[in-house]
Amino acid sequence: MGIRPHWGRTGSMNDPTIDSKRHRHRESSDCNSPRRQSSCRSAHGTRKDLSMTDPVTLDVTINGTGFAGDYTARTYGLIPHRNGVDIRLAGVTSGRMENAERFAGSHGVTTAYASHVEMLEAVQPTIDNIACANAAHGPYTIEAARAGVPVIVLEKPPVVWPGYTQDRTADAATRKRESMDYLAEVLDEVAGSGSRLLYAEDFVYVDGVKGLVEVLIEAIAGGQGRVLWQQGVCAHQGSHAPAYDTPSLSGGGALFNKACHPLGPCLYLKQAEGIIRDGRPIRPVAVTAVALQVLKHQPEASGRHFRVLQNVDDFGRITVVFNDHTVAEVVGSDLSISGIRNELRVITDFAQYDMRINPNNENELFLPDAEAAGDLLLREKLPTAQGTSFPRPRQFHAHGYVNEMNDAVDCALDPDRMPQSGPLMAWDTMAVLMAAYESAEANGTMVDISEYTHGREFDPATLPDPRQFGAVFQRQ
Repeated sequence: MGIRPHWGRTGSMNDPTIDSKRHRHRESSDCNSPRRQSSCRSAHGTRKDLSMTDPVTLDVTINGTGFAGDYTARTYGLIPHRNGVDIRLAGVTSGRMENAERFAGSHGVTTAYASHVEMLEAVQPTIDNIACANAAHGPYTIEAARAGVPVIVLEKPPVVWPGYTQDRTADAATRKRESMDYLAEVLDEVAGSGSRLLYAEDFVYVDGVKGLVEVLIEAIAGGQGRVLWQQGVCAHQGSHAPAYDTPSLSGGGALFNKACHPLGPCLYLKQAEGIIRDGRPIRPVAVTAVALQVLKHQPEASGRHFRVLQNVDDFGRITVVFNDHTVAEVVGSDLSISGIRNELRVITDFAQYDMRINPNNENELFLPDAEAAGDLLLREKLPTAQGTSFPRPRQFHAHGYVNEMNDAVDCALDPDRMPQSGPLMAWDTMAVLMAAYESAEANGTMVDISEYTHGREFDPATLPDPRQFGAVFQRQ
């Protein structure tokens, strides 16, 4: 598959120095040791390899052939044009070989592989997309890092509690502690290999967030620019993924897999605010939450328009307190009867910014008969086209997928560029989500997470540069 997407901007590769404390970790861009010189060369090649005068082929691999794998493959075909750059979908793997072969045929992928390791060895990809069952995220990320993949794109969540694969049970506090220990190992492997991790939280990459960052930069220059209160929602009638209702595969329900979406930009905007003003991110320190199974306890008729979940929560609410005493509230649910609902509201000391990502009333359609629309999906999860609806054209753009993969390509083209949503986002997101389940188990008790967010440091050279996020507004 040859896609010729514009030349990216430049930014910085990372490599870590890890001390002996459990979560104390500083990541640096040092590639001077013999091991790291080899790693940096194998992962990134030389600067000449990526110069604007030489043609470049980026080999992309995809793990997973479900909903996330599908939009990943399609998104690479939508990335803006870059002269002299060819993006090749070089490999795909799945839990079943027949699924990988079918996916390769439908998306123009060069080869289907039986395993992730086999694919990494054969392709030696520039970008490896981990878009498979949540339980494989941690192992596949480690495999990609050890193979020296330059850019690893990891779908949410970063990992699931390792006890699930061991058929163990534990309270939420134990699951949090062991999950964070495991994620620390995963991130250490990535940093030690010279690879860069893009944590694929698409809400971070929506145009509205990019636009707010532009405004934030201007406001901070004028002496304001403090994000005070954020509210976000992600909801629909139930996940696409068959494994969603199996905790050992999904990691959790609506709190873990939907509230995480608006949580991402809430964390990112506080990171950006702190980095722009003071050179260091503002981070979460405390969490309170509820996680409920609503439909499971209703009459059977109440589940007619929903996927009724038996083993995971279908409603989750998280309140996050940051170290500057500001707050964010996010809701994830499987209780939206009218299709996807993605929203974010940000109140600052200089403005209020409301993002109606989907639905959005930019377009309005009335259909007296749904059959007139054939098999068109007017917006994600819309149960019927009949009546009045608000279609969302170019959903992959609206939901941030294209900007997200464009960032991955920018990083692949420039070994000095860091993803906007990277290891810091993965780490703080996981700390919040696991603490949220601990809080919910304790009837909403506030849980301190500073052990994790203050206990793992990220060197400034490895942090995102919000000024590189790109412009969506014109100048007067």
